Amino acid sequence: ESLPADKRRAFEWKRCIPGVSLYNLKRYPALIGLVVALFLVYLGSHAVQSNWSFFTIERFKWDSWMIGISLTVVGVLVGGVQAGLTRVVNPRLGNEKSIYIGLALYAVGMLLFSFATQSWMMFAFLVPYCLGGICGPALQAVMAGYVPNNEQGELQGSLTAMMSVTTIFGPLLMTNVFSYFTSKNAPFYYPGSAFLVGSVFMIASAVIAYYALHGKLKMEKA
Repeated sequence: ESLPADKRRAFEWKRCIPGVSLYNLKRYPALIGLVVALFLVYLGSHAVQSNWSFFTIERFKWDSWMIGISLTVVGVLVGGVQAGLTRVVNPRLGNEKSIYIGLALYAVGMLLFSFATQSWMMFAFLVPYCLGGICGPALQAVMAGYVPNNEQGELQGSLTAMMSVTTIFGPLLMTNVFSYFTSKNAPFYYPGSAFLVGSVFMIASAVIAYYALHGKLKMEKA
């Protein structure tokens, strides 16, 4: 246990249940808004995670070698942002600005993906998309500030459970959007449709986060 004995709370099995732990967060109104914002980020990210291969094969006829190279570039960029850039940029911008700027970059990156017409564009548009990764740590840091020290583990467990849920529904949603808009039943052919949906989710996430922090849901930190 990392907390002093006087700050620890009694262990309760029911608080280990993901659904219960998420429900318990209702005590913090602003936090609920931020949880929804993060949920949309996780859900929207599957526009890229679940559709990258499908989209590039459909749009550019990429083979497995090209897809592998592109995903390697994604990994390098994401790793660089998470391991290095966030440690430099986020303290200078502050967490709130990092959230908005990061979500804007995510939205722009996905929007650009959706309208890409040449292979090189996918690599170029990875830059703003991957830079959007500064929002995740900032959003979680802000959320942690609203919860007492003896509830930090419960918060992180709840967020992990929520992310697991999005790994079920995110791929289902985004691949079905892609499938529909590349089928004969679609009103128009638009293989980048899932990226557009993801971009909309990021914009919605930014709006919800703003109102959670500045609107009627605003509350004092723990």
